[in-house]
Amino acid sequence: MSSAFWRVAHASAVGASHLSQNKECQDRFACRTIETKNDGAVLIAVVADGAGSTTDGQHGANVACELFIEQIVSFLNAENISVESITAEFGMRWLEYFQRRIVEMAKKKKKTPRDFATTLVAAVAGEKCAVFFQIGDGGIVISMSGTAKSYRFALPPHESEYVNMTDFLTDVDADEKLKFAKVDEKLEDIILFSDGIYSVAVDYQTNQPHEPFLMPMIAPLRNGNNANGLNEKLENFLASAKLNEKTDDDKTIILASRAVLKTVDLSA
Repeated sequence: MSSAFWRVAHASAVGASHLSQNKECQDRFACRTIETKNDGAVLIAVVADGAGSTTDGQHGANVACELFIEQIVSFLNAENISVESITAEFGMRWLEYFQRRIVEMAKKKKKTPRDFATTLVAAVAGEKCAVFFQIGDGGIVISMSGTAKSYRFALPPHESEYVNMTDFLTDVDADEKLKFAKVDEKLEDIILFSDGIYSVAVDYQTNQPHEPFLMPMIAPLRNGNNANGLNEKLENFLASAKLNEKTDDDKTIILASRAVLKTVDLSA
């Protein structure tokens, strides 16, 4: 068993631009914690942002989240497998599987794979190792201590030559764009978010996570609280007029912490 369990909170909110067009939120997310023999409690989290310019981006995002969780769970349940065994090659095989599923869906609906375009940010974190995948925009932020100036990106932020352009899982050259990283350390905090809150979650001067925005959000989990009521508060915040003034895109965030509260020995 692991020394600490993951406490998780998450929320999505439809962006003002989609509200004005009477469209649903095209972000999707999934999060699951499983107990494993080799890695203790393993967190699996994924956020996918369906392309707003397509007809079925939200369906592509949903498939991406479901398949990622499904395949990681299946992989980790195999004999003598650990988080450390997850490689960039695993991500490539998963990507091929995802694209085959999308081709099948597209044929049935008489559409093209591009109609199901979606980005992806995903994390798998065990006791002493974590791996990350990303294609397109959005972000994954990690910290080993939860202290100020300790939060950093697990993968470099997406850069595009053109504004509002990004990469998608359905792209023909997606295998060349899929990013992978492994961190051989015990992480306390992991935050995943879609592009909708990128403008407030990132300090553009340093191109680093904007801690004054992110740290208060994850503080309740770091303080040992479960997500009781926090999911609803997050959703209300993401849908607030204050945040919609800064971004009109769909917004999704997953917060996870396994910080261990330090107790004071009163008998000393």
